[in-house]
Amino acid sequence: MEKAIGVIEMATTVINITDARKNLKKITDDVVTNNTTVIITKPHAKNVVVISEAEYRATQETLYLLDSKENRHALDKSLSQLNTEDVKTLSAEEWRKLNEKD
Repeated sequence: MEKAIGVIEMATTVINITDARKNLKKITDDVVTNNTTVIITKPHAKNVVVISEAEYRATQETLYLLDSKENRHALDKSLSQLNTEDVKTLSAEEWRKLNEKD
C-alpha cells in the first residue's frame, strides 16, 4: 500500500435528503463560500456528497497527478527532502538560470 501524500480535513455537514431539498440554495452557498462538504443521506445508504466545483477540479487534478507512478515517486522524494530539510533555496537569478537550460 502506498503512503498518502497528505490529507486536509474539511468541515463536513450531514443532512437528510428531505432537509436538503428544502435548503438546497443555502447548502450550495455554504459549500462554495465556506469550502465545506455536505453529505446528503438517502435511504439504503445511497448517499451523495456535495463539494464546490473548485474542490472537485482540485481533486481531479490530484488524482491525475497521482495516477502516474513517476509523479508519485517524484512527489514522495520531494516530501522526503522537505521533511529532512534537504532543500536548497534558490535566488531569483539562480532560478532564472536553471529555467534557461530548459
